[in-house]
Amino acid sequence: MKALIAVPALCLAMNVAAGCPVTKPRQMPVIPDAAVATEEEMYQAQEAVERYLRRGEQYLECSYMNSRQFSTFLAQLELVAEQYNHELRKYQEQQRLVAGAN
Repeated sequence: MKALIAVPALCLAMNVAAGCPVTKPRQMPVIPDAAVATEEEMYQAQEAVERYLRRGEQYLECSYMNSRQFSTFLAQLELVAEQYNHELRKYQEQQRLVAGAN
């Protein structure tokens, strides 16, 4: 009886995953150290982080996950955004200090 229930559930799960055009982002973007990063490196990091977050959000919208998996992946996306924002603030502050010294 359990096998009869498991087969349709497995087919449904595979169908939901197959319907998702986005795969889970596997590699988090590299966020440069603001103390030594160039403007170009910060811009490239911004682009990479935005792509990663956009793809992650799309994956969350169409993927079949239990609530624990969903929460874990969402926390990972939030962590990447926080890390980038932290380095960006440090970079901007450093640029203000350099501009003020001139």
